[in-house]
Amino acid sequence: MISEEIQLSPSAQAVLFEINERLQLFIDSGQTWSIFTNKMSLTPEDRQGIRDFLGRGSVTIHLTDSAEPAEWMESGTPGVWYGVFYDQTQNPILETIEIGSFPQVPGAQIEDVEIGIEILKKRLMNNKE
Repeated sequence: MISEEIQLSPSAQAVLFEINERLQLFIDSGQTWSIFTNKMSLTPEDRQGIRDFLGRGSVTIHLTDSAEPAEWMESGTPGVWYGVFYDQTQNPILETIEIGSFPQVPGAQIEDVEIGIEILKKRLMNNKE
């Protein structure tokens, strides 16, 4: 659920207006967008205020089989995802807000699909015997 009674700094408000513009661009053209919130001049309170304003959805994606684990949480605004990338000691190293149907990084990359089809072919061939 989206809350409209949260006090936000001008910086946090600017990010929310950018999200609004990028959502409209996504609707119009399908163009996705990423905002690297911890690389901006936002305080931790600003970042939390943005998250509180947008709310929380029901989908969480965990990428665990990676040198840098990550997770994405759907916000309460469809098309807006919070992403957090971690180092090997589980400390957050990057926070993002992604605009799109689905975060791009956890989506199947073509290289992974090519490897997957080769594995599937081998399994199918072995199963025939």
